[in-house]
Amino acid sequence: MPTVIELTDVTAQGTNATQRIEESIDILRYPHITVIVRKAVAGGSGLVLKLQHAAVLDEDAFMDVSSPSFDLATTTDEVQQFADLLRYLRWTTSGGSGTATFSVDIVAREL
Repeated sequence: MPTVIELTDVTAQGTNATQRIEESIDILRYPHITVIVRKAVAGGSGLVLKLQHAAVLDEDAFMDVSSPSFDLATTTDEVQQFADLLRYLRWTTSGGSGTATFSVDIVAREL
């Protein structure tokens, strides 16, 4: 049975924002996740949301998940699937301008 995990409640963020390490989630039990990004207010052109993952809970250990990213310049909600990520997960924004308002939920499945 899938588990729904809130990665972040509704938040307004501009470029180069990163979720605090204390708010990252542990996804060790879940080799397959579906990420749902709900967008209430679009940011400027080129603003994107990326996921970061890390094997240990240390600021220097987090690295961007190579793809896909989420376009925060639109209000179209997006759903993407990921597999085989490292243990901890958080979000970061980059590019563009302006401020986007969004939330991120995870639907996680155990093997």
